[in-house]
Amino acid sequence: MVRNIVITGATGDIAKEIVKALSKENDHLILVSRSRMALIERYGQLENVTLLTNDELLTNEQSFVVDILINNAGFGIFKEFTELTDGEITEQFVINTLMPIQLTRLLEPKVQLINIASIAGKLPTGKSSIYAASKAALITFSDALRMENPQLIVTTVNTGPVKTKFHKDNGNYLEKVGKNAISASKVADKVVNNLGKRKREINLPWTLSTAAKLRAIFPSLFDFISAKFFNFK
Repeated sequence: MVRNIVITGATGDIAKEIVKALSKENDHLILVSRSRMALIERYGQLENVTLLTNDELLTNEQSFVVDILINNAGFGIFKEFTELTDGEITEQFVINTLMPIQLTRLLEPKVQLINIASIAGKLPTGKSSIYAASKAALITFSDALRMENPQLIVTTVNTGPVKTKFHKDNGNYLEKVGKNAISASKVADKVVNNLGKRKREINLPWTLSTAAKLRAIFPSLFDFISAKFFNFK
């Protein structure tokens, strides 16, 4: 059976690994990004794919039923809250929260919705106030939608730091977090292996997943610990 799978943020490193795995399957991939040229450069040689810009996805009438929607696009600016401009705050919420919500309503995935969120939505740290808030909102939206529509599989993917170009403007952050940083291929493998499965959450790595669970029980203690030991940004 051919599945129609929409992947946003398709030129990102995690999406690239997901596409690499799915291109071996008999699926129709609808790959979405801001730049058509970047899509063509990365995926133009693949068969059974449709390449769309964000605007094309939003404005064109679709001729296919979406089975699985993977909201993968994400954006973060990591600095003190008082240093953020209004535009930087708005942009993070638009890309990380409002666009996934809008696309979910527009495309109405029939089988599964996968929202690539962040462990920051459960375990915020300094200099991530708006990014963490935008991802927490996406997680909460996913939880509520799961209750509203039990027939739809709603999966959130909450990762810690991933070794991608996402952190290219964030100094030596990946070096500081060390072994807590995971590869894009590991995230992609988890996503692909859970397509069509009733998986509520994928939390990576296990160390930060455990820390997030403990923070829910001991919030004051973990706020202190985070400020002292997790403030790498």
